Amino acid sequence: MKIASLVKRFNMKVDLHNHTYLCKHALGIMEDYVQKAIDEKIDVFGFSDHNPMHLDQRHRMPHHHKKDYIKMYSDVKKQFAKEIKLLFAYEFDYLDYGMNTELLNEDMDYAIGSVHFIKDFIVDDPKMIEAYSKRIEIFKSKDADVLWEDYFNQIKNMANTGLFNIVGHMDLVKLLTVEKPRRDTRLIAKEALKAIKKSGMSVEINAAGLRKSANETYPSKELLEEIYSFDIPITFSSDAHAVEHIGYKKDFCEDLAKDIGFKTCIYYEKKEKIIVDF
Repeated sequence: MKIASLVKRFNMKVDLHNHTYLCKHALGIMEDYVQKAIDEKIDVFGFSDHNPMHLDQRHRMPHHHKKDYIKMYSDVKKQFAKEIKLLFAYEFDYLDYGMNTELLNEDMDYAIGSVHFIKDFIVDDPKMIEAYSKRIEIFKSKDADVLWEDYFNQIKNMANTGLFNIVGHMDLVKLLTVEKPRRDTRLIAKEALKAIKKSGMSVEINAAGLRKSANETYPSKELLEEIYSFDIPITFSSDAHAVEHIGYKKDFCEDLAKDIGFKTCIYYEKKEKIIVDF
């Protein structure tokens, strides 16, 4: 990881995790996303669509659309160059049992590393969550512990690769469990946080959890307090899959971060960290 630059300016609004219709589960065109970001007074806005992959192709960009993604981004970057800083990225699915890392070598501003799969479970698939709701035994505390431990072990392994810049929706696993684990989630996440700190990654405060059954940010306030204690930098994300998601509760997310003690956040250009006040 490159060494961060000095703070560039005060009160910057940053939003780095946003999708396009190419992933097959988002709506709207890039131009409308950018215009909404401008309307929301966002200064730095990143597109980070799902990387093409062999798993779960219902919800992933096909390989043959990668060129379209690059071309669409290039066009809007030129179109809005005087109004907003735009960044280009991918959200990568980390897979413990092997993943294609070739795309990580291509030109991009940053790489988000996310865990969506626990063994054969798709953590945020509504159909999977509905199926689990009919299997009440999965929600017993013991089962919640196992799921959370497996999930954060993958987060740890992802950070240890050194391939990614940002941890995506760090506690997404909570969508699968009605009850929280018996063990303190901060203890479950501790080894993962050590690996994130060592890797030089940042963690996003992702507003999507506020739009879903979790009804809180990814990660939770408790985990954000731990992140702060580890001196791990943060960034901000709408995780938009529709135009109206952009900027959703961004003031709430920033106030949450400030209440915990954060004063700066991160964005990236060509994988170089840039620290700004928010």
